[in-house]
Amino acid sequence: MDLSVVFIVIIIIILSIILAAIGAYVVIHSADEKEKVLPQIDVSGQYAVLVRPAKESLIKVKPSTTEIQEWLSTQSLSDEERSSLLSQWESSLEETIQTIDEGDANGTVTYRIEFGSRSGKFCTFMNEENYITREQIRNHAEILPPYVLGCDCKLIPKFPWENPGKSGWKPVIPENGKYRVPDWRNIA
Repeated sequence: MDLSVVFIVIIIIILSIILAAIGAYVVIHSADEKEKVLPQIDVSGQYAVLVRPAKESLIKVKPSTTEIQEWLSTQSLSDEERSSLLSQWESSLEETIQTIDEGDANGTVTYRIEFGSRSGKFCTFMNEENYITREQIRNHAEILPPYVLGCDCKLIPKFPWENPGKSGWKPVIPENGKYRVPDWRNIA
């Protein structure tokens, strides 16, 4: 056999081994990238891929059942009154969560608060003409009802064709970076 043919065959074999090694390297490293868990996208708005669940946002800013029970035990109330206030709080919280979850499912991005006759007087940080965006809910869930024990305020979707007052839509605006939400330790 000719020496040049042997040399060409050896070069082809060496190149084949090098290309196979490069291919194996690429496959191994791309498999590692697929195994990495990417963080969930946490955005809100019309083009959101995934929004933080309302329950998760509210749990961070609203008092726990235990915290409410402990505070109620320091008040001069009957067991029935304590139980009723706690039940109303939990019911109002669940209703708010359900409203937001339904809004997330159907694309609602603005809400308003319907003030109750008992607890409306505690809500001086907003009025009937204010609206709340889904983005505000994501970042400041404290602006959602319930506000105080015995709260009868409700979160409801606000649609573009609604205009409850002369001036129309007004955003809820924080003062010095915070919303003046009432202390939950009040009883309506």
